[in-house]
Amino acid sequence: MRAEALNTWTKVLSIISLCFIYYWLGYELERSQFWLLFSLYTAAFGLSFYLYKSGIRLSYLILLSFLLKFIFLFSIPELSQDFYRFVWDGMLYNQGINPYLHLPKELVESHTIEMEDFQGLLYDRMGDLNASNYSTYPPVAQLIYTLSYAIGQSSLILNIIVLRLFNIAAEIGIVWFGLKILSHLKLPKSQILFFILNPLVILESTFNLHFEVVMLFFLALSLYYLYTSKVYLSALGLAGAVASKMLPLMFLPLVLPYFNKKLKVLNRDQILNYLKYIALLMLGLIISYSFFWNPEILSKSSKTLSLYFTSFEFNASIYYVLREIGYWWTGYNQIEIIGISLTIVTLLSILFLSFRHRRIDFQTLMTYMLFAATAYYLLSTTVHPWYLMLPLFLSIFTTYKYMLVWSWLVFLSYSAYNGYGVEENYLLIAIEYVVVIGIIVFDFRKRNKTNYLEV
Repeated sequence: MRAEALNTWTKVLSIISLCFIYYWLGYELERSQFWLLFSLYTAAFGLSFYLYKSGIRLSYLILLSFLLKFIFLFSIPELSQDFYRFVWDGMLYNQGINPYLHLPKELVESHTIEMEDFQGLLYDRMGDLNASNYSTYPPVAQLIYTLSYAIGQSSLILNIIVLRLFNIAAEIGIVWFGLKILSHLKLPKSQILFFILNPLVILESTFNLHFEVVMLFFLALSLYYLYTSKVYLSALGLAGAVASKMLPLMFLPLVLPYFNKKLKVLNRDQILNYLKYIALLMLGLIISYSFFWNPEILSKSSKTLSLYFTSFEFNASIYYVLREIGYWWTGYNQIEIIGISLTIVTLLSILFLSFRHRRIDFQTLMTYMLFAATAYYLLSTTVHPWYLMLPLFLSIFTTYKYMLVWSWLVFLSYSAYNGYGVEENYLLIAIEYVVVIGIIVFDFRKRNKTNYLEV
């Protein structure tokens, strides 16, 4: 009886501690307090993993994950400035201004926007990077920002609450479809907790308002209907994912071998089904972009998108090694050459996975999607913590666990924000990636050994 009572109290104290940690992160902590941030984040990881292993019913832990998210309901995001741009874009569309066509800096300098207190707050807080680049947030994101501003108007906290509720609703959808997919794959349903109870997701989605979870809701919907052979609904779901964040487009080549139900490579039925899938995807994207369409969108958005491969750099791994070699060899930063080259390598890696087998089952598709996303971020010039929600989500449908470690260590990148600007700590970045790559190698070797023993 004593041991049982102690176990119960340990669970209760763990939940109370988690609530306290998330309250402190949401309402008391400043981004420049890195070591306190990482310590609390690590503690949240440890407590969450303990609760996962504690034997508490899955439904209770799912409910707990959402109760923890509601702790942040009235908090103002501290770890990211991006939400100011979200509200700004929503404000523009409500005023009849296309957010894709105008730089915030231009609108302010030309006095197109009346700089009252609220507008001035958004502009000042979004930062120079946001103010001097065109919006690249896809149409589903823009529609939600627009709706948020239509409800919240000039109340920052009301805009934040509406955006937060959209993200929480998306996570409910992720749980719904995620559990169905796990059931079909005969994987433990508790693996949904690797995503939904993960401090990375709770902080970057609910607290910092990053939109990845809306994209992941549509991706989960698409994957579920793909597995259940409702291909048209799957294609429209993927369109919704791409219209939320563009990254899921990278998975399109991987779907090709999944459509092959015969022994022959690239047979007629496979190609026709794949082309229908692409056609429906394109139709969905055309409809979503029709709300904002203007011929100038492509040229202006592409200017900003190209910067992700040729100018922006943050928390990179392989790129930073190649950048130092470039400095040693030429004396200056070779980011344009290296960034484009790594993008090509990523594309070739995805194509290799797409044509490695003439046909694949759904489990293999999920594994290849995880590999593709992992390769993309290992080869990327910019890896913000919230980016990892995509491979973390995909990992729950596989037996690979390395994303759990990466989702913890990626918060080391917040050491760059010291209160005076952005200055990365390369020692901590090196620790992050040495450990992560080591865990990936270990995970692969363990999987290969298991497969060998099964044979």
